[in-house]
Amino acid sequence: MRDPHSGSIQLLKVDPELARGLDVPRAREAAERLYTRAIDVPRGRWTPAPWLTGGSQPIGLLVLEGLLVREATVSNHPCAELLGPGDLLRAWEDGDAEELLPRRIDWAAATSARVAIVDQALAVRMAQWPEIFAALMDRAARRAERLVVTQAIAHITRVDERLLALLWLLAERWGRVVPGGVLVSLRLPHRTLAGMVGARRPSVTTALGQLMARGAIERRPDGGWVLRDDPPAEGRLGTDEATTPAVPFEPRRVGVPT
Repeated sequence: MRDPHSGSIQLLKVDPELARGLDVPRAREAAERLYTRAIDVPRGRWTPAPWLTGGSQPIGLLVLEGLLVREATVSNHPCAELLGPGDLLRAWEDGDAEELLPRRIDWAAATSARVAIVDQALAVRMAQWPEIFAALMDRAARRAERLVVTQAIAHITRVDERLLALLWLLAERWGRVVPGGVLVSLRLPHRTLAGMVGARRPSVTTALGQLMARGAIERRPDGGWVLRDDPPAEGRLGTDEATTPAVPFEPRRVGVPT
């Protein structure tokens, strides 16, 4: 089916960072020639496959706006990944892959979202600008790094410390400095947080209460979080010094999704 909320866009107009390796004339030429389809995804559960019909064979999806959640479940144990603007993903089954371990993959939009389809036709047109391919590969590598760090966080012993580490990781990308701390304006349900830190939802609810009670975080009326003090120093999590302030926080990237 062809979704009524999809339409043609100029890729570099909606994601100009992809052209950072091009000089101005080449960036302008690429912007005029690189068109693709975009899909508006409403908040809630999402089944991607029916949205991808029409056009040439899709290779991947590029998140332009909003937040998506991928949840993989193995033996009734869910694991969640949060995806946002700039992330490159594939949201359909690989028919050529042999799966020996039973698993289920579910997708949801935590907010209304928009994704661009990277298909074979776009790849052919993009071939004369290898810098754009390099930028997409960099996006994929950064996503893989975040997944590894999230996996490491899930091995921290205490659930409250896992959550604190996760919130500081999210602050690297979505945080901004405000009076009294660092604001992370992500309204994530406890189920999603639980899937990201490898815990059960009731344990996450309890651990968040513990973090608020000791003043490490503050819940905002809009659902966001303010992180107090400073990020945990290397080696402090999982020790008696876990809550000792470290070095001043300097966010590497600022930008809070709406």
